[in-house]
Amino acid sequence: SSSSGVQRTAAMVWCPSCEADVEADYNEAAAMTCCAECGRVLEDTAFSSDVTFTKGADGAGELVGQFVGERGEVRGLQRMAGGKVWSMRGDSHEVSLSKGRTELSAMIDHFMIRPGQDCLEASHRLYRLAVQAGFTKGRLVPQVAACCLYIICRQEAKPFMLIDLSDLLQVNVYKLGAVYLQLTRLLRIEDHPSLSRPIDPSLYIHRFVEKLEVPQHQAKGAANTALRLIGQMKRDWMQTGRRPAGICGAALWMACHMHGLHKTKVRRDSAAACSSSAEAGHTAASGGVAWDA
Repeated sequence: SSSSGVQRTAAMVWCPSCEADVEADYNEAAAMTCCAECGRVLEDTAFSSDVTFTKGADGAGELVGQFVGERGEVRGLQRMAGGKVWSMRGDSHEVSLSKGRTELSAMIDHFMIRPGQDCLEASHRLYRLAVQAGFTKGRLVPQVAACCLYIICRQEAKPFMLIDLSDLLQVNVYKLGAVYLQLTRLLRIEDHPSLSRPIDPSLYIHRFVEKLEVPQHQAKGAANTALRLIGQMKRDWMQTGRRPAGICGAALWMACHMHGLHKTKVRRDSAAACSSSAEAGHTAASGGVAWDA
């Protein structure tokens, strides 16, 4: 070790300039590792694993520096006295990301979305972009997280609607929809094919059949009948201009009657999260299907 703070490392390192394993000099003051032969900087980092303390005005000890996680998360110890850590201090950016990830994980577990980990990572990437753009300022974290998750559900054709998320968060669906539209414009994905094209109502049929508690031996037949009815509605342009939940409600109502399953309109509307009597009436008026009101 020399007086200038340069130390010769014992391990051999690879130097691209010399194209050989060479001895390296480590400059502690500049936090650089250089090739001893040609002087090329092989490593330049300001991170240090040394733990140092300083005393505050009141004589209490404080830990100097920050902890950097493997994902680049930065956290610091706010106070340390008497050998005890009194509180943790995290970067506000990382705290916001952590809150969003927690909300996303809770929503995915609630709806049992699979594969859960892939959806969590994909939606959290969108949430990270929203945080970096300052989109979370003035908006509630659960609402922004829900919109990020809904975008992924649309892209991956998952059978979940925005109203499901609004019911979970106990917020008006139109308010959540406004946040969703603002987020898509911010991310410039409002014209993405998976978001701009109409939602296929057939995605929700099997989920609505489960909510209606149709007997297992009749569930498959009722779902297939409802899917065929939706296909016929689409070919007759009856699906255009109507909400997917309403189309599903009308198709399920007719399918249940055709299979001898008498479900009340209230039960049907609750399963489809809508009031689809109007859609059913238009369906009957269009002809081709007998309607028993």
